[in-house]
Amino acid sequence: MNKSESKNAIRVNMRGFLPNSPKRFVLCENLSGSDEFTVTLIHGEFVEHTVVYKGTMLTEYDEFGSSFQVGDFSDITDDGDYYITAGGVTSRQFVIYKNAYDICQRMMLEYYTYQRCGHALGWNGKCHTDDGYIAETGEHVDLSGGYHQSCDLRKSPGGVSIGVLNMLRFALDDRSEWGEILVNDEVKWACDYFVKLIQDNGVMYNTMNDPFGWSGRIFYKSAAPSSSQWNTTSILALGYSYFKEKDSGRAESYLKAAIRSYEYLTSEMRTAEKYRHPGKAQRGFDPDFFYDLCQKDSTADRLYRIMTDCDLYEATGNENYKEDIKRVLPSVLEKFLSGNLAFLAEETFHRGGTVSGACNYCWSPAYPFALIKAYEVVGDVFGLKEKIRAASDAIVESARLSIWGDAKFFRSEEDLNKKADMPKPNQPDPTLKEKYKDKLVCVGKENGQNFYLIRTGILSPICTVLGAFLAAASKILSERKYLIYAQRALDAMLGVNPDDSSHVRGIGYNHVMHKAYGQFFPSTPFIPGAVQVSYSGTKLNNMFAEYDMPQVGNMMRLICEVCKASN
Repeated sequence: MNKSESKNAIRVNMRGFLPNSPKRFVLCENLSGSDEFTVTLIHGEFVEHTVVYKGTMLTEYDEFGSSFQVGDFSDITDDGDYYITAGGVTSRQFVIYKNAYDICQRMMLEYYTYQRCGHALGWNGKCHTDDGYIAETGEHVDLSGGYHQSCDLRKSPGGVSIGVLNMLRFALDDRSEWGEILVNDEVKWACDYFVKLIQDNGVMYNTMNDPFGWSGRIFYKSAAPSSSQWNTTSILALGYSYFKEKDSGRAESYLKAAIRSYEYLTSEMRTAEKYRHPGKAQRGFDPDFFYDLCQKDSTADRLYRIMTDCDLYEATGNENYKEDIKRVLPSVLEKFLSGNLAFLAEETFHRGGTVSGACNYCWSPAYPFALIKAYEVVGDVFGLKEKIRAASDAIVESARLSIWGDAKFFRSEEDLNKKADMPKPNQPDPTLKEKYKDKLVCVGKENGQNFYLIRTGILSPICTVLGAFLAAASKILSERKYLIYAQRALDAMLGVNPDDSSHVRGIGYNHVMHKAYGQFFPSTPFIPGAVQVSYSGTKLNNMFAEYDMPQVGNMMRLICEVCKASN
């Protein structure tokens, strides 16, 4: 047994790998002094152990000068159960198998079932069946259903819609036998709720209150944040695509609501002013910052519009949506910063600017995937393919700086200029801690040495979203180098990280503690398939280590894209 029952010096994807995927591990402490490593296959009726691969580890560094040894065994493509021996220690067992991540997807799909609101299969049964009461009139409208988002009882139109949207994208790709039962049921539950939220005038009901207890929530007739409504419109378009051959009547109801919503979002009826929350905001959220992501005709708004155009075109074949993509796309691409995925900061990210919003959840459904989806629908127009390549190269340049594969996200011209201050791979900068001391977080300790990450790159939605983008780009561009870093993002989520932890509860080892959230006590349970948003580091109850539905959806999307690119 290794020196620790809970941690292993060999950090490797705790679930395993697809046969044709890139495969690597990181050795945090070498007890033997040898650079050699072996990979052993476990097989046979009498449980034989056969060394099937021998390799040599290379020394790599993190940003701050700490050295690690890294082994690559991508040449192994045969199905089987394996373990690695290196540096005097042995790794945990993992698999190489064409359906290696199938169980991860199924486990994460179960998260949605546990988080159902108002359903017997939800973790607390049929809760919030009185949803909801209309703030402006006091009338009761049947808005029951949907989901709790995270470690609380919220039914946020923003966070839930992100998670559900990526679950729907998985559903359309899924070909599993169990999916015919479980996925079918979850898509139905999700879309049956979201269709209720689109009013006759196309405006989406809004709810952002703190739901103490189990009474009915307050909803508003005034519009939800535009990013939430764009997501919901895409959800219903995808729901139509999913059910049009299985249940045409249900599918048509989804499509009618999607079109009604789209027509409102693209109409003069929709205000161009910044979002203002109609009631008291949830604790921990700044309405002027978090919600106001998609002000009408901003770059972010146009990205969402392109994504929804793509989904509606693929659902209906209506050429008007395709032509709208071609109209909108040039105004987006002109904001593209050379060699980077970022758009101009003063329009997309600055607090108080035309559009603001966190750079993690809010933009993840449409940005950066609008470039990918547009290419799939309209082809290589306006130099789109090279924009995707330039974006992918910039992400890889950033990801190469980290031993853990967590890409930093440069959001502005100012940030791009700072790239000169970042170290080159294998050329660590010992002064970096001082330069970024106000942005560092300690995420673990090994062999007396602290592990630090720069906050903009901490394992988070950024890791999963940019990883999924790289995997999709790898398939479009036929460039394996992008898949390598997409796989690293997936590995980071499943064990190759300072905590030696899996961020998917129920898969792997050393799951981090999640926060006991002040909006509901006793705290919500450890739900199977939940995905943490950050490391726990040295704290047992890290108030940032929340599990959250958007991150579950992002992780499902990442696995989907890695599987498609690896085939």
